[in-house]
Amino acid sequence: MSYQEYTTADFVNDESFTNYVHATDPQAVLFWEKWIHDNPACLEKVNEAKEIIALLSSGKSPLKEEFYESLKNRIESTIAGQGTHRLAPVKSSFPFFKIAAMITGLVIGSGVVFYFQNKPKDMALLTVSVPYGQTKTLILPDSSTVILNANSSVKYPKNWDKKDRQVWLTGEAHFQIRHFEPENQSPIAFTVHANLTDINVLGTVFNVNSGSDSTEVTLVSGKVALRLKNQSLTLSPGEYSVCKKGQAAVRKQINDIEQVTSWINGQYIFKKTTLTEVCNRLSAYYGRKYLIKDRLITKKEISGTLELKDEAVLIQTLAALLNTTVKENGKEVYIGN
Repeated sequence: MSYQEYTTADFVNDESFTNYVHATDPQAVLFWEKWIHDNPACLEKVNEAKEIIALLSSGKSPLKEEFYESLKNRIESTIAGQGTHRLAPVKSSFPFFKIAAMITGLVIGSGVVFYFQNKPKDMALLTVSVPYGQTKTLILPDSSTVILNANSSVKYPKNWDKKDRQVWLTGEAHFQIRHFEPENQSPIAFTVHANLTDINVLGTVFNVNSGSDSTEVTLVSGKVALRLKNQSLTLSPGEYSVCKKGQAAVRKQINDIEQVTSWINGQYIFKKTTLTEVCNRLSAYYGRKYLIKDRLITKKEISGTLELKDEAVLIQTLAALLNTTVKENGKEVYIGN
């Protein structure tokens, strides 16, 4: 059976496709990105499968029963609508029940990502994801620009509405939002949903780094308004804020915006940054653990620029900056003797 004949369930059960979604196999990522580009008619099923895979691998907030029912019905409709084209109709039903059983278990004991709690019902979203060790520039339908960092993704409505511009971010991204102010009308706002924080802008440039439990917003130019559960906050250029669950967000002046946004140029700039923090950033970017073997240098501070395009060169540079050994071992990198 060709991939064009795949149902949503078939994509979910395909090991290569799953590796692509999780960015664990570079060859799978390259293959599926090209295949998806060449087969736009299959995009809806592909995005549906990505959502299901995200469900099966997440463990955050409780899954609502009505979402499960909606998801179940959409998968059933997909299979029913394509069953007549399958070579073996009996086979098409089994993957779905396998998926349904897994999701039912998720309903009882696990959860789904924050994005589904904020996504309006019946809104079809397009997803753009970036694997480890890469960045990607995306032009939105309104000509706004989004630069995604490694292991990050952004979702936006398939049917774009300039009067209600919204995107959902996981990971880190740099936004350059186009200003829209129709004649005799109020400016059209743009909203970024990032973890527990909503970022409202008109026309501006800012950086968002959204982790599992916090979101950091740095404003380069313009003005943004942050909305948390019980708080609102406005940032001016050169200010940043860290939003964490259960904590009040505060405005802070940033000393060096270039240090925050250097990743969009393929590098990380560190200034008196502890080695522990450096390792955390590199682990998040490359998708493998940077471990400090010599605990005496854990709090050692680093000042310098690390180029991200070639990890082997970066490792050599890091060893020179620290005047110590840095060794690779599969998915781990050991720093120190």
